[in-house]
Amino acid sequence: MTPTHEPQRTTSGQSAGSQSDAFAELLRGSIVPTGIVAVVCVAVALFSGAKAGWSAAFGAFLVIAFFTVSLVVMKRTAHLAPTTVMAIVMVTYTAKVLALGVAMFLLRDASWVNGYAVGVTITICTLVWLFFEMRAYKRLRIFVFTPSSTDSADDTPQSGRQA
Repeated sequence: MTPTHEPQRTTSGQSAGSQSDAFAELLRGSIVPTGIVAVVCVAVALFSGAKAGWSAAFGAFLVIAFFTVSLVVMKRTAHLAPTTVMAIVMVTYTAKVLALGVAMFLLRDASWVNGYAVGVTITICTLVWLFFEMRAYKRLRIFVFTPSSTDSADDTPQSGRQA
């Protein structure tokens, strides 16, 4: 029986490389469709005027920047203990929420902002980003644990085989 605390990968370089590839795939899988939807939102908002167009662009920028920061932070901290990563991600999330709150407070009376265009664009771009990030994650097929063929043969009874 193989000890469960040994990593299945032979070198830390391979592990770090695959993590980097995974985060790059998550970023690529979500930023491209979100960018396309952002362009569509800006184009639609332009029918209501330049103010709505700039507002939609601002909302799309906020979503793309905030979610990209999250993935970059997770990529940079992936080698740390899970509880440390969770704490860092929660601090990052809290900072983003506070930054968004400050931006909303400072822009509440701005004459160049169309609140409806910003709100709709942020909502649509957030939903698209989350959907495609989950889709990219599912395609990565990352296991919570690494299945081992020797463990399954030793631990689980198989039909027609005596232990």
